[in-house]
Amino acid sequence: MRYYGCKTKLLDFIEKSTKELDLYEGAKFFDMFTGTTAVAKHFKRLGYTVIANDNLEFCHALAKAYIELNEYPKFNKLKKVVADNADQNTYGKVVSHLNSTEPIEGFIFQNYCPGGTKNLRTYFSDENGKKIDAIRTQIHEWKKSNLVTELEYYYLLAALIEGVNLVSNVAGTYAACLKTWDKRALKPLTLTPPEVIPSKRMNKAFRMDANEIVEKVSTDILYLDPPYNVRQFASNYFLLELIAEGWFDKEIKIDPKSKTGVYFDGSKKSLYCQKATAPEIFADLIRKAKARHILLSYNNEGIISEKHIKKTLSEKGELLRREQNHKRYRSINQTENDPDSVNERLYVVSVNGIKDRFNRLNGAKWLQHSFSIWRDTSKNAEELALHHPAIFPISLAERLIDIFTDKKDAVVLDPMVGSGSVVIAALKKGRKAIGVDLSKEYIQLAKQRLGTHYKEFDDKKRYKLVVGNALDLHKYVEPNSVRLCVTSPPYWDILNEKRTADQKENINYSDSKKDLGNLSDYNQFLDSLKSVFSKVHESLQDNGFCAVIVMDIRKKSHFYPFHADLTNKLTDIGFKLRDIMIWDRQKEYNNLKPLGYPYSFIVNKVHEYILIFEKSNGQIK
Repeated sequence: MRYYGCKTKLLDFIEKSTKELDLYEGAKFFDMFTGTTAVAKHFKRLGYTVIANDNLEFCHALAKAYIELNEYPKFNKLKKVVADNADQNTYGKVVSHLNSTEPIEGFIFQNYCPGGTKNLRTYFSDENGKKIDAIRTQIHEWKKSNLVTELEYYYLLAALIEGVNLVSNVAGTYAACLKTWDKRALKPLTLTPPEVIPSKRMNKAFRMDANEIVEKVSTDILYLDPPYNVRQFASNYFLLELIAEGWFDKEIKIDPKSKTGVYFDGSKKSLYCQKATAPEIFADLIRKAKARHILLSYNNEGIISEKHIKKTLSEKGELLRREQNHKRYRSINQTENDPDSVNERLYVVSVNGIKDRFNRLNGAKWLQHSFSIWRDTSKNAEELALHHPAIFPISLAERLIDIFTDKKDAVVLDPMVGSGSVVIAALKKGRKAIGVDLSKEYIQLAKQRLGTHYKEFDDKKRYKLVVGNALDLHKYVEPNSVRLCVTSPPYWDILNEKRTADQKENINYSDSKKDLGNLSDYNQFLDSLKSVFSKVHESLQDNGFCAVIVMDIRKKSHFYPFHADLTNKLTDIGFKLRDIMIWDRQKEYNNLKPLGYPYSFIVNKVHEYILIFEKSNGQIK
């Protein structure tokens, strides 16, 4: 597609620079100024999770079709509308239907064709102008009648935009039309179905101001290809933008005396194309960027000085600069004296203080930890000897810490710490830790474990163990300071129930009336937990995580889906449920008999749930 600044011939140059970065499979690639999506498409094919953004609607349409769509659209509501053709898929039939649409003398014909402008403007032949009007009107009517989904709409719009580009009577941009007819412009407009790039990734396309969206998206690679010069893209490609946005719901007045008929309302004027504003708006973008790596494409003719670029990027992290000569884009305004090539520069920044997108796991470990059932976490000899009614293994907490934290100084919290497994796990992983428990005895046990069995990690400057009520968490923990909470709340008062089937010792958590494990009413128990996790929510950083380990409960003859009920309470607070994993404990229960045998059927529960919640701050994911 003819587009100023397109990087099609520089894709290998850009890709080579990313291969030297420490990235994992499916890493996130954010193409901020995506244009015709050449770079975004390339990295989607390479298996990245791609986000494409542009503030022009025709670019957004291309991004929706090529980046967000991962499979060909079904067009289920149009199957009865389009002609049946056994040789075509539904999307092919829909495009063929548009190609056969009866031409009409509409907006494009009246304003940009010789027949509608008395030969003043010759952007399209009369036949192609009428065809554009007919096809664009049909796409609009299908959308208005809800016969196409959003992605189906943009797929058809992308087909039209690319078809129009092939029959436009222009030298490259649409700032002016040619005085004589280019042979391409005399060919009939024919739409072809855009290729859909298959992908299993959650790829997304956005249409936002770059300096606004940059704060909302965290990414591995932020690729920047901003405008280099004073040519405004919105005016140079105004016709493609008009076709993409349509003329159906607003009045568009074109100056009848204008030779070009350029429509540009100024709202899409880019500050990157103005010498007075480009340096500062660029610096603002870099300051706001949330990326592990930043790649900037710019050339030696850009309006931002290299000195300013280097200074701005160096403040963000370690900077490398690569360059490659590239044949320049030719426009009708250029002369024979202009250079034949430009020096394309690629600036690569490894951002300070960011070593991983999410955690420190390599691909193999990430895969191992991502399975929904965890079977290889069991108690060690030291843990089996403990006198605590519901301990979970340190290895389980370590695994969660590996997944959901990155920085060594990340704070891990357990508001019902019991014997201290979470605190020990956090210290073993080099994190900081805070543990709170009502029981003085359990806090003492946790300290004893650290001082005896895990002495090498007993750095008192890196952890805090507090005898206190989790409802008073704000007294012990700063708000927005915790990266990860890992905890296992008491299983109601089930431990106080006398059971005769397996001759287990009657052990409860504590005798305190404040102990949630001593509440007899289930709803009161859930409400109390909601209050505790409200305090946890306050303590977590934005996008911090909370992993809650629970088991469903059977009390007497009644079954309580504790994991589901607790999930509802936490989502009421504002947590987002991100996932559920299963902790398989069958090895521990191999010698136990179901409590109902031989009188009734009762499932012998050998698993617990690991509920993963996130405190979301509204960032785009």
